Amino acid sequence: MSTHKTPPSKYISPQPNRKAPNAPSSLTYTLITSLAYLLYLSLLIPYISYHTFLHLLTPRPFPTWTLSRRISTRLNKLWVTLIGYWIPPSPGWDEWNVTSSPGQGYLDSIARGEVRMGVARLQPVDEKYIMGIADVRAVTAEVRAGFWIDPTMEEGEVDRRAEVGERVLLHIHGGSYIRGHPLWTPFPMNISRSTSLRCLSINYRKTLSPQSAFPAPLLDVLSAYIYLTRQLNFPPKKIIILAESAGAHLALLLSQYLRDLDLPQMGYMVLSSPWADFTLSYPSYRSNAGYCQLSPIRLGRAVMSATRYYTREFVESGYASPAKMPLGGWRYLSDDGEEGGTKVYMHYGGRELFRDEIEALGRGMKRDGVDVRMRLDPDGLHTSGMNGEAGEMFKKDVLEVLDIS
Repeated sequence: MSTHKTPPSKYISPQPNRKAPNAPSSLTYTLITSLAYLLYLSLLIPYISYHTFLHLLTPRPFPTWTLSRRISTRLNKLWVTLIGYWIPPSPGWDEWNVTSSPGQGYLDSIARGEVRMGVARLQPVDEKYIMGIADVRAVTAEVRAGFWIDPTMEEGEVDRRAEVGERVLLHIHGGSYIRGHPLWTPFPMNISRSTSLRCLSINYRKTLSPQSAFPAPLLDVLSAYIYLTRQLNFPPKKIIILAESAGAHLALLLSQYLRDLDLPQMGYMVLSSPWADFTLSYPSYRSNAGYCQLSPIRLGRAVMSATRYYTREFVESGYASPAKMPLGGWRYLSDDGEEGGTKVYMHYGGRELFRDEIEALGRGMKRDGVDVRMRLDPDGLHTSGMNGEAGEMFKKDVLEVLDIS
């Protein structure tokens, strides 16, 4: 039984932050992006010319920093900078079905007989699980969709109960808490197929409004965890959290909240480029600004939107900024009773904004005795482990961590 006490009320603000951004209407956002696009087009030729000359006249900072990589990264960052002040509204993707947008790759895999899919109706968490940092009365638990990916092609329902010894992936997608969908990348399907494990990818709420701000995403992923452990009878140690970027941040927050609830921990956390600092304060935000596609402007606005009901102390705490976890804060992952602790694997890029906070997170976990393995992609950008050569290394490492031959 954990001896950790629930956090004091200082983490929840008596009044929400009135400056927190909300997503504009789709019409307003279309107008904003249209105007931004006109400005983007007007800057395109001089911007490309400038970076081409810069590339030709200055030494490369690292060998893989090619002209095409420089141009594509800088153009993407220019665009995100132009529109980053505004929180994007929901793109209108289907939240309950596998459709061509954004799930065409999944439909293609189904047609090729590579996977089966289904959708689980995840019930709101019971009030007994709402306490401490999740006790914000303006935000309530809701029914959410969980997308099942089943590469085993075995008979029976894709949401069948756990078999003896079976492990399962619980995927939490990224998107800065303001965008994304369980099926918007093939990442969970690729890992599911390479491990031959079923995967449940949770469609958690995005923090676009007062009703869906924190702790809404936390309550949603908790409902998926309870669904797997209580309804499908997966032992917690058989659950592998697979997550990238903000999804990895949410995975770390979930583990801390399970600690607060005195609930058993998952067996593994497999994380790609975890966002680990809501204060956006580590040096790599400056040193890697020229290489990484992430925009501090958008990240800062996303934090304001997500944490509108919380104090600055919360933003700086291990809950919101796990890279800043104080001494002993991760010990609960290293000693979880007779079944052992939680194993953690983190993959990250040497040229991404989050590099320094990820390394601080890893040091903090190792300091507290957690079984953690770090994989640096030296010249990689944010979430480089989701595809390409780095993605193949990610898969190889995951198979080793899970001891799958």
